[in-house]
Amino acid sequence: MVAGFHSFHWRGCELRDDELRCAHEELADPTGKDAYLNAFRTLLHSGHTAAAGIALDHFQYSGALSRFGGESVVEQYAPEVLAVARGLLRQPPTPEDDGTAAGANHASALNAMMNIAEAADADLIADALACATEENVVSAGCSAAGTALAADAEESPRLVAAVGSVAFDARFDVQERAQALSALFAAQGPKATDLLVRATGSSEIELQTEGALGLTVHGRFHAHRAHVERLAATWPRDAGYRADLVREALTGFHSHHWIDAVLPSPELRDAHAELMFPTGEDACHRAFRTLLRSTHTVAVGIALDHFEDADGLRQFLDSDEVDAYAPEVLARARAELRRPPSPPELSPATGAAANHMSALRAVRTAGADASDTDLVADVLERATTDDVRGAALWVASGVLKSTGTPDRRLVDVVSRFVFDPSLNSHHATALRVLGETLGPEANPILVRAVRSDNWDVQVHAAWRLSRPGRIEEHRELLEELVEGWPLRITSSRHLAEWVTKAVLGGMHSVFWEGTRLTDPELYRAYRELRAPSGADACHRALRMLLRSGQPVAVGIALDHWHDDNGIERLEEEEACAAEEAEVLAAAREVLRQRPSPAELSPATGAGANHLSALNALRVAGASAPEDAAALTTVLECAANARVRDEALRTAASLLEDADTADPRLVGMLGTLARDESLAVGTRTKALRALAEAPGDAATEELVRATGCEALAVQAEAAYALTAGHRTADHRELLAALVARWPKEPEEDVPWAARSVREHLAADQE
Repeated sequence: MVAGFHSFHWRGCELRDDELRCAHEELADPTGKDAYLNAFRTLLHSGHTAAAGIALDHFQYSGALSRFGGESVVEQYAPEVLAVARGLLRQPPTPEDDGTAAGANHASALNAMMNIAEAADADLIADALACATEENVVSAGCSAAGTALAADAEESPRLVAAVGSVAFDARFDVQERAQALSALFAAQGPKATDLLVRATGSSEIELQTEGALGLTVHGRFHAHRAHVERLAATWPRDAGYRADLVREALTGFHSHHWIDAVLPSPELRDAHAELMFPTGEDACHRAFRTLLRSTHTVAVGIALDHFEDADGLRQFLDSDEVDAYAPEVLARARAELRRPPSPPELSPATGAAANHMSALRAVRTAGADASDTDLVADVLERATTDDVRGAALWVASGVLKSTGTPDRRLVDVVSRFVFDPSLNSHHATALRVLGETLGPEANPILVRAVRSDNWDVQVHAAWRLSRPGRIEEHRELLEELVEGWPLRITSSRHLAEWVTKAVLGGMHSVFWEGTRLTDPELYRAYRELRAPSGADACHRALRMLLRSGQPVAVGIALDHWHDDNGIERLEEEEACAAEEAEVLAAAREVLRQRPSPAELSPATGAGANHLSALNALRVAGASAPEDAAALTTVLECAANARVRDEALRTAASLLEDADTADPRLVGMLGTLARDESLAVGTRTKALRALAEAPGDAATEELVRATGCEALAVQAEAAYALTAGHRTADHRELLAALVARWPKEPEEDVPWAARSVREHLAADQE
């Protein structure tokens, strides 16, 4: 989920339909995964251009986060996104509006298609580029064009021409033109190549370097190498990283393990030069065979590296032609593995055993089989470097997979890397090899490993035993193991967490991670919540924790009640409804207590008890007078900003459905909104809660907040005054505020200020 993100191209657009506006608010500030996904699909399939555009922007933004270690929860909707994006591209470009650039519909559509466009989209993208005037549309269109061209086995003349028009249109920024050229790299035909050659004649070095880079890839290199070399020689040293990529391409693929090694004869040196820069397919074959069949260690090693690496032979020859060498490559690689490790001086950059490294990688690529069992075991036993050991273990994996009955000697040799302290820097690889290749025969080894004194060995072995097919047989052992793990895990932390979840069940809690219940009965109840044996047992466990009076136990119960991953997954809404009255009573009692100390919940910090209770209160939709009083107390003594913000969110929910507003709560919200020591985001949350409150007291607090210095606070308060009868009563105040506020594009203006200005303008019309 992507909290806080509005959209790329629709910031100045206000959705007036209540359902769409609520869906947009959910996307910007998600309350849960299911609600987020429902909101996404509501906008996506709304038939409303701006709403669909916002959804498409969220799709692309979520995908961008996944490429930096996040998770895209909407990736599953890619086919639906593509269909909606195509529909927007069939529309005329949307006109420029206040805060929204022309062609926003096309920009959102093309942006969403950046990584999912298909060959069939070529004409749609070409049409969009042909009428594009905004840089956002041009940039997104070129990215989508590159994806569509890469997916097309034959060049799309219309799309290539459209991209080329951008590349040579002086109206566009040079960076956008260079981006257009890069979209042509994957195109299959001569028209794209002609455009790249034309770019190398540009007076702008950015276009020269981009065109040259395109000529070094996709089978163009041989025909244009001399031209690119002459061009690169004219570039200054600081021509940019794209120029550096061209220079790297001009050096060719030397090898993996023999970079600074010396070939002893002109014949071998010529063969190597030919392999690096083939003048033709036949010449490439001859050069490879010359090196592979040589009696010189370096020459054979270079040939093996070119067979194994994707940047080697496969850059110039079809894969079938390369694979045809596999039997001969295997024979030479096996011969090298029977020889002693090459001395370090033969390949100074790699060091000792460079010949074994090249041979092992080649054997793995060519396909090791059962006949390699003793050879790989020998290499593992006598290996003197970690690199060789690691490479040999992966070859051992292929050998063990190819045999019906695993060789006992090879299994024992691989097992040494788990249990021998002098070798267990490779324990994770060895455990993976054994776990994935031996099936049930690996179980005794894994059981022995989980009892290891080495923490990392223990966790990696437990991970293997906790996989489907093994976990049920070893659940009792794993439960005992996991229960003994320290709360504060340093190394292999994430793997240990995955094992714990697999063994103990669902979520621990929301706000009490890193805590453990010491009372046996409460612990059994907690375990029942994590992995319910049935609905009745789950409810009994929840009530036992709620009635315990122990802060951690009560907090865990509240978390399992309010969170989607808690008891709701057992019976959906029925599970929550059955316990609502008792949960509300427990939550209210917790809110009357002081914030829990940080040491009680190390992962969350102080106030974890209030966080659990506030979430339960909001999910229950509480609206009793005592709830308003409790919220006021929490806001007065909030342990930290996180608790305060959660209380504000709960207050907004409570006031939204209230017929009357508690005056103490309204006054507290107004005080927070005007408190300049608080973060602006917290103050605007207080104003949003006030906006939901009925009555004149809330309106008065909003009016007072318009006098604050912070523009965002003024604007939020003013925006709340545009709702219902408040506008008529305060039109002059709003007009005076709008007159003082900066106007775009001179300064950045909060969305709320733009909305107030638009609201007043619409009323005047």
